[in-house]
Amino acid sequence: MRCKKCNTRLGNHDLWCMSCGVQSPVVKTDLAALKSLKHTRKELKGKTASMVPAMGFSIILGVVPIAILVWIFTQYINNEINTIGQLIINLSLKSVLISLFVPMLLLPFSVISNQRDYTLKLKDLWANMKHYPRYLLFALANALVLMVFYLICFGFPGFASDPILRLVWIVLVNYWLAISLPAVVVMEIREVNPIKALKLSYQHFADVRWNIYLLALLMILVNGLAFGLAIFPMLFTLPCAFFALRDYVLKLENYELLDYRL
Repeated sequence: MRCKKCNTRLGNHDLWCMSCGVQSPVVKTDLAALKSLKHTRKELKGKTASMVPAMGFSIILGVVPIAILVWIFTQYINNEINTIGQLIINLSLKSVLISLFVPMLLLPFSVISNQRDYTLKLKDLWANMKHYPRYLLFALANALVLMVFYLICFGFPGFASDPILRLVWIVLVNYWLAISLPAVVVMEIREVNPIKALKLSYQHFADVRWNIYLLALLMILVNGLAFGLAIFPMLFTLPCAFFALRDYVLKLENYELLDYRL
């Protein structure tokens, strides 16, 4: 493979030309999100039914409690806030309560990230409950970042913020989504703590950030639609989300993206 601009020979895993700095076609071909998703769906064909008990675990103990908490916060605990202290306490309470259930949703990654096949059993999830504290720390770290984004963009009681920052908040949340989701897999395959995993994801995956975001957005839309259809379809859509993200991050590791940049 050669650079399309300067004709310098490129390695199979080179994302950029070292001579002229032009991006190689690899990002849009071999590392394309849709191509990776297509591969995952092909591998999962006929296997999702066996994962229903494990998906039920994540839905009942993760998705449903989070949805109930969000509904309660929206309907009953969205009181008028008059002081900075009230705002901080309100956001902290919501963040901690939701974070308690996020690990139950993410726990399948503790199983599938350390294997290369396409199986996920309920007994493996129960066995990996020992990793709950690590996933709780991961959830709390993300909640803290999102709290900071909110405070910066929406301001404090008595201190007005520029309306344009509302749009900035949407951008920041979506950008952080593309950082935090692959960090779950990085945390497992590199055996690092959540903070280190988030740092690695931020530093090393910048070149494919849009690919990750596209993959995450597709999975969120599909599972959001499944949730809206009485939740039951999520038993069959969640496995694709878990394995698609795992497969893509493993591909990035094979391309040595976690090694080549400090």
